[in-house]
Amino acid sequence: MEDQRACVLPARESQAVLKDVILPAATASAVRQTRPVVVIVGGQPGAGKTKVADLVQAALNQRGGAVRIGRDLFKAAHRHYAAALAADVRTAGARVRPDTSRWQSAVEEYVRDHSLDAVVESALADADDFRTSSAAYRRSRHRIEVVALATAEAWSQLGILDRFLTEATTGAGGRYVSWANHGACAEGMLATLAVIEAEQLADRITVVTRESTVLYDNELVDGVWRRRPAADKAVARGRSRPWTAGETAAFHREVTRAEVCVHRDVPDEDERLAVVRDARRAAALAEPVRRIAQPRRRAPGVDYHRLSTAEHRWVFDELIAPSYLSAIITRPDPRAVYVLGQPGTGKLLAARMVRRAMRPGTTHLIGDDFKAQHPDYLRLLREDPRAAGAAIRVDYRAWFTQAEQYVRDRRGDVLIEGAPGSVEELFDSALPYAASGYPVELVVLAVREADSRQATALRYARSLQIGLTPRFTTRSGHQTCFHALTEVVTAAERHPAITAITVIRRDGRALLRHEAGGAGSASWALAAERARPYTEQEAAAFLRLHHGLWRALPRHRDELEEMLALARPLMPPGMQPARIDRQHPCLWSLPVTLQGTAYEASNSFSRAA
Repeated sequence: MEDQRACVLPARESQAVLKDVILPAATASAVRQTRPVVVIVGGQPGAGKTKVADLVQAALNQRGGAVRIGRDLFKAAHRHYAAALAADVRTAGARVRPDTSRWQSAVEEYVRDHSLDAVVESALADADDFRTSSAAYRRSRHRIEVVALATAEAWSQLGILDRFLTEATTGAGGRYVSWANHGACAEGMLATLAVIEAEQLADRITVVTRESTVLYDNELVDGVWRRRPAADKAVARGRSRPWTAGETAAFHREVTRAEVCVHRDVPDEDERLAVVRDARRAAALAEPVRRIAQPRRRAPGVDYHRLSTAEHRWVFDELIAPSYLSAIITRPDPRAVYVLGQPGTGKLLAARMVRRAMRPGTTHLIGDDFKAQHPDYLRLLREDPRAAGAAIRVDYRAWFTQAEQYVRDRRGDVLIEGAPGSVEELFDSALPYAASGYPVELVVLAVREADSRQATALRYARSLQIGLTPRFTTRSGHQTCFHALTEVVTAAERHPAITAITVIRRDGRALLRHEAGGAGSASWALAAERARPYTEQEAAAFLRLHHGLWRALPRHRDELEEMLALARPLMPPGMQPARIDRQHPCLWSLPVTLQGTAYEASNSFSRAA
């Protein structure tokens, strides 16, 4: 307390600083208003109040100018502040607070007396202080607006560190906020917001993010709030909102940059150890809301499209279960049917056909439905339609597995549509059903490789044409599933857990039904249909689609040529390309007499060319 009192200026000096330095600077551009407005920008330390206050002041300046108010703005005018910072950055602000608080009160009084617009930066941590301030502004007939920042505590903790490092490196000393102060302000702000709305202490209240996106707004109309008061809940939800991949990546970059700056720009070892802990605390505060890092083969080697545990659970509980798992009918004899094929085989239409033959209440599980629940999926499809699924695979496969368990627990019939990438992938899904007493059947689509690849290109082109978000299977992904399907059928026809396998064409025509204990003929039927020569009608249809896709997808013509090369050997002889050894018509010599030497003739052709 003695050190704090030692930093309090004599009353005459404090008044002189206020009159000669602070008031002239603060009110230089302000003008009297007939209906003045005061906007309180609130948030815990490091939340980004200054940036939002700059935007508010720019708007008020259109009315002629506004006064900027905040204790931090007045600290530099205090004669002892620099010395206090040098002595201990953690207590410097508290040691000059008596004077800075007095100056802030005096500036606010000046604003009220002269009917000026004002922008006030505040932590909004003390409801009693706001009651007092609100009553004073009401008496001066100011309109009172509050802009509250819903900033995650991880970001505000990092913001405190960033501000400290910025000021320290520019010679301004560096302001520091303790963890206790930061936490108390964050908690107190929620209580103050609840009081503001409950007691109608402001005319309008808006909750925004650090990027100034509006999350909530409420306004008094004829003495009644326009909507049910919930500003404190809006801030709490905004702080705990799961981050996007971009926000997580930006946070990691900022943490890394801050740690580098700490070791590079803070010379004192004790001080360096003290502030580097802020970066680690910010990282810990981010754990519940940030995305999970996952490695990738391409630069930068990592992405953040994997959801946090809480967001992953929320998506399943609030989106997937109500949308896809709410109509399960419990059966004493549940059954599981898989519709399998590589991408582009027409699984959706086949699954609808199978679904019509199954009992009411059958749950239809499709991987694409689960992909669409991921918050990044549509943006990833727009940016890279060929890699979008791989980027979110961990999440959507986990949801799919959870949905399968959800159906088994309720003993419901299930129809699963998929393109397995391996034997293990299919059995990881099917064997738990068999272990739970389900008969497991496979319906396998036998479709030529060229046809299914062309179908994926056609789906992509049609999506582009009508303005939908397209997806386009990669050649390697298609090839993996194409060959895996052969291995799956070969293994399944020998496995006792698989009760039946039905091989069908894309049009739904059944080619063969294999039942447990029978001869292994399903894999033969699959291979035979894939190698079946095209009829003239099928070949003509393939070529027509090829020509249309050639015009529609000029960037993918190399792949379209690969598809055509796969199809050509199976086409009728009349549609095969000309062979080198085919008989050609006879050639006749032209009746022209050669003039001059052979060299001269060759030279003349060169000039003509």
